[in-house]
Amino acid sequence: MPTGSLFDSETKRGPGKAIYLVAFLAFAVLSGVGYGLYWYSSPAPTDPKEILASEIKESAVLMLAQPSFSGDEFRAQLLGKGRLEKYAWREKVAYFTFPETDEAEFQEFLSKYFIDTAKIDFGKPEGGRIVLDTYKLSPGPSATRFFKTPTSNFKLETEQTLTFPFSAVNYSLSLNELRNLTNNTYMYGGRLLTQVPERSDQPQMVFANHAIMVAKPDEPTLKRLANDLLRDVGDNREARIQRLVDFVSNEIEYSFTEAVSSREKLKRANETLMTRSADCSNKTILLASLLEQINEEYILLYCPQHITVAVPQGNFANDNKLDFTWNQKPWMIAETTAPGFQIGTSRVIEPNRLTTVQYVQNPKNSDVIFDANSYETLKFY
Repeated sequence: MPTGSLFDSETKRGPGKAIYLVAFLAFAVLSGVGYGLYWYSSPAPTDPKEILASEIKESAVLMLAQPSFSGDEFRAQLLGKGRLEKYAWREKVAYFTFPETDEAEFQEFLSKYFIDTAKIDFGKPEGGRIVLDTYKLSPGPSATRFFKTPTSNFKLETEQTLTFPFSAVNYSLSLNELRNLTNNTYMYGGRLLTQVPERSDQPQMVFANHAIMVAKPDEPTLKRLANDLLRDVGDNREARIQRLVDFVSNEIEYSFTEAVSSREKLKRANETLMTRSADCSNKTILLASLLEQINEEYILLYCPQHITVAVPQGNFANDNKLDFTWNQKPWMIAETTAPGFQIGTSRVIEPNRLTTVQYVQNPKNSDVIFDANSYETLKFY
């Protein structure tokens, strides 16, 4: 969660500026969740297999066009050394670059990934740069060729499976599973922005509803990952939860870039796994999504400029006093931004940042967020 952006304040000076703020936040969040829906506006093939293949290819193209959500490993597994730099989705035209290599390797790339090379338009040198339409590329070792083609000319093996190795397990997903993820089939979903209760002495504030990004139970790629992570753990509840916390806290790098960004970037759990990095928002979404796969109870705790997960105390110790009482039940904080965090025992530098809980949410009811003190439910835009 960006520092200072969980609660982006807006002084009440009339509806115009408030509407602008909502639009700005909506754009920032929906850049990661809405891009799977566009193809419904374009003519679709009539054969069911062709329809499926078309949707798979288009979801893959859209992910390639969003590298901060898909990552470089995703690109390399789908495009080799090529890069999709820009996708003009209304025109269904993609712009690619390719690094400095011999011509034979480049021609091999073209024959592998494009149906008809005659339908590829190449940029032209101009003033030391390569110009194509309104775009200009400054060539370098990582990008010496610049070209475009209709996405209908892009060739993709739609039945392939992508693999992302971690220290003890692999995260894998087929391109068809990716299609289901990008169209939000397995996400709780809900309303995007919530409004902090109005108070006469404070400016109006809104923040993003994180629960909408949490995966539902039995999401197949996360279910496989959770099963692999817990294969040698046994039935001990606390050990199973701790293993998932270990994975998220140790294997997913904390992203300072996401944390200090002026825009809230919410990622699906699979996008965090593919990019291997996340701020507190996206680490929380990943852990919550994994807990869903083992049917474990949990809640989301919204704190000042931070968000975290809490699980029922059960047999966890409470040596670190990072606890929270909700509905007359003790909960222990499962913090994912501290590598190696042990529930109930690990201590943090700023404990008050975790225990000063402002809002509480159960993602299974993603359109309900409670004020932690008044129990008032927040309104949504």
